[in-house]
Order: sequence, then C-alpha cells, then structure tokens
Amino acid sequence: MDSSKRRKILEKRKKIHDLIKRASSRTDPLSPFDSFRRYTKNDLSVCLEPGRGDRLSSSLKQHIRKLLKKNMEGFYGSDWPLQAKVKRKEMCSADARYIFVRELRYGEAYGASTRRICEEGCNEIAGFAHYRFTLEEEIPVLYVYEIQLESRIQGKGLGEFLMQLIELIASKNQMSAIVLTVQTSNALAMTFYMSKLGYRISSISPSKANFPTFSAKYEILCKTFDSEAKSVLETTPCLVIPYSYNTDADEDFGSSDGSSNFKPRDGRNLKCEVILCCLEHHSENPTSGFPPAETIRGQL
Repeated sequence: MDSSKRRKILEKRKKIHDLIKRASSRTDPLSPFDSFRRYTKNDLSVCLEPGRGDRLSSSLKQHIRKLLKKNMEGFYGSDWPLQAKVKRKEMCSADARYIFVRELRYGEAYGASTRRICEEGCNEIAGFAHYRFTLEEEIPVLYVYEIQLESRIQGKGLGEFLMQLIELIASKNQMSAIVLTVQTSNALAMTFYMSKLGYRISSISPSKANFPTFSAKYEILCKTFDSEAKSVLETTPCLVIPYSYNTDADEDFGSSDGSSNFKPRDGRNLKCEVILCCLEHHSENPTSGFPPAETIRGQL
C-alpha cells in the first residue's frame, strides 16, 4: 500500500474515532430535542431523561436487572443465566448511554416547564433504552442494546416514540446507521422493527452469513443513512469459506499480502472456520484484516 493511500485510511479512521468520541461526550443528548422529553398519549404520561452506565445508582441497577429478567428471560430460555451476566456487565459500561422513562406523578397540572416536570414530578423508572456510539464494520453507528418497558406502558406507542428519538440522536451525531439485535423467538419485536419501522436484516447478521456450523438465535437489524453504510451493512453479499491454515506459516491468515497457507476444507488438518464477508467491499477497504479478494479467489 502506498503512503498516500495509507494516509487517507488513517485520516478517515481518526475522523470516525473523533466523531464517536464527540458523540459519547455529550452530557445531555436529549437537549436538541426538548419536545421529546415528554410523551402524553393513549392514557400514558411519561417523561424521558438521559443517563450513563458508569453513573447508575445501586437501586437503579437493581431495577434494570429486574426489568430485563421479567421481559427477556422467556426469550432466552436456558441461555438466560449466561446472558444475564453479560447484560449486567454491559449496562454499567462507561460507553453505555440511556434514555430513562419515568411516569409522571402529577400529570398535566404540574408545572410549566418540561424539564422541571422530569426532574421533580416523576415516579420510579418504568422503562429505558440502552444504546452506544460505536463502530460496526468500520462504520460509525448508534447501536441499540436494549429497549425495555414495563408491561403496563407497552402497546401505547412509546416504543416507536423512543426509536424516533434514537434516530434523531443518531442523525444529530452524524452516525451512518442504527444497528440492533433481536431474538428470533421475539416475533413481536421482529415485526415492530421490520414492518413498522423499516429496519432490515443486516448483511452481517448470522442468517445472511449462512455459516453452516453456527445456528444463531438472533438477527442483527439495521437502518442506514448513507450509501457507504448501505453497501456494507445492507447489500454487500457475504461468502462462507470453510478453510484450514497452518499456524506455523511465516504469514498467518490476515496478512496484507495474502501469503497464508490457505486450503479449502476437505478434512485435512482443519484448524478453524471463518466467515469471509464482503470481498468486494474489502477490495476498496484493504485494512479489514483479510487477504486481498483476488488472492482468496485464486485459492478457492
């Protein structure tokens, strides 16, 4: 790779890194959207407020864990104990950002300021959205980790309202897409995101990868906002290539010149399997760690 091309790649990476850092550093991501701080429809009156994973109180952590267990244990089944541990760690991360839903205590009559209502006139949290600004396939995205609501406030349009707000936050912070994960057993959530909100199964989702030895219980969905994100997260085909490689080779798999000992799977010294995604995209983005696409094709 010549120096000018490498410089452009490094400059692009730095720009994306700075973008994510700037988005994550905002103390109140709801501030540009004051009209979204309150939701009063369908006999429901709630206010929304921002939060961070590294600033959760002990009581709030406990409340989040209980709501997660109540809403999600049935979908995960026997996998729940392990998933619960993962989610406990995720929710307290310094990268975790929240939108908390609080039910109003005094209703319409209380106060004139939306902010004052949300600070003084709310009961306990009745739901939350957990999201992060991060990279997915070198694309800056807002990744929705959770949207959880108490059963008594479900079915009243609040989930769609929260997703509208999340999309505004993503756009305001120049994210190229929104990405989220849904359990395949959660048919209502799949319908909500895909049919109602227009999300699509991403090309990086396990079902699109069609990996023969891995049966996933989830789908990765996305909504993209620019052509590059669309080409990477929506429409770029993925190719599954079972292979074996010699770990003692001078150049291991992933070397920039593609000189790995790369052999089709036929039972000989099988060490591992990988999914080689988006070969055409890799030809334009040679920093993803895979051998050049033409090198791979020549060895298939």
